[in-house]
Amino acid sequence: MKSLCLVLPLAALTTAAITFAQSAAPNPFAVSADRMDKIKAAMPAVTPAPVKKKHEVLVFTKTTTFRHGSIPSGVECMKQLGAKTGLFNVTHTEDPAVFEPDSLKKFDGVVFLNSTGTPLADKSGEERNGLSPEQQKEIESSENRRKDALVAFVKGGKGLVGIHSGGDTYNDWKDYAEMMGTGFVEHPWNSGDTVRVKNLDPKHPLTAAFKGEGFTIKDEIYKFKPGRALPSERRMLLALDPDGTDMMKDDKNKDGKPDRELYPIAWLSTYGQGRSFYCSLGHNDEVFWNPMVVEHYLAGIQYALGDLPADAAPKPVALLLKEGRLIAAH
Repeated sequence: MKSLCLVLPLAALTTAAITFAQSAAPNPFAVSADRMDKIKAAMPAVTPAPVKKKHEVLVFTKTTTFRHGSIPSGVECMKQLGAKTGLFNVTHTEDPAVFEPDSLKKFDGVVFLNSTGTPLADKSGEERNGLSPEQQKEIESSENRRKDALVAFVKGGKGLVGIHSGGDTYNDWKDYAEMMGTGFVEHPWNSGDTVRVKNLDPKHPLTAAFKGEGFTIKDEIYKFKPGRALPSERRMLLALDPDGTDMMKDDKNKDGKPDRELYPIAWLSTYGQGRSFYCSLGHNDEVFWNPMVVEHYLAGIQYALGDLPADAAPKPVALLLKEGRLIAAH
């Protein structure tokens, strides 16, 4: 009886220690007070269009390849954006089970915020090593079910948003490419590079934040697969501006000119009855407290949620450079 009295307190102490350790674990998505204040100061006062209802938005940040250090800033930006404007509540997770049909249907929009790789799978890459064929099959089955649910979600009238490496997600999945328009290849312009951004559609409601002008920013700029991000398929909003950008950073052919004429940065489109918006800015933390970019995100999100009417019809792009050369993309 005495030994039993000793065992019970030890068991209780062990349980308490585990509970304390879990509660004391640092929050991987916490941001410093300084960054919190910067994000808060960047929040727009109002939405571009009146708020019709408070939406439910899923912010998904799971990564299976590269992981961005700016994810916590991005998540906080989305939370504050929803709270300040009253447009949406945020559910943030990295659990792919949220894309099961019964779970996904409660949301009005999904934001792939700096996700990478194949995030709808329970396990990816080396995580699958040593699993039985049955386990592998179950992982593939659940991933395919979640993919189908996402396609049906958007096609049925809901919203899809991609921020930065939301465009380096499912690069080889045809349906995702059709919904989002992306397919990452590389980033010739790195996070320390300062570039000029061209406002391709100054009167469009999704570019209102830029007051009809282009702008300069320090951030990573993506290059997408051939056949992706085409003006013939999407309404282009922003692109890299050759006047003010070192275009020779993408002279892989070594012929004295950039390998592409158009490097799209942001666009919108439709998919079935649904809507999508993508912006490749968001590698650096400070992008998430840049007032113009945050307001641009807000407009894109409100469009995707269906509350902001906006023309998503594809439109040819023409850029007249200072040197007099005309860049035309279709």
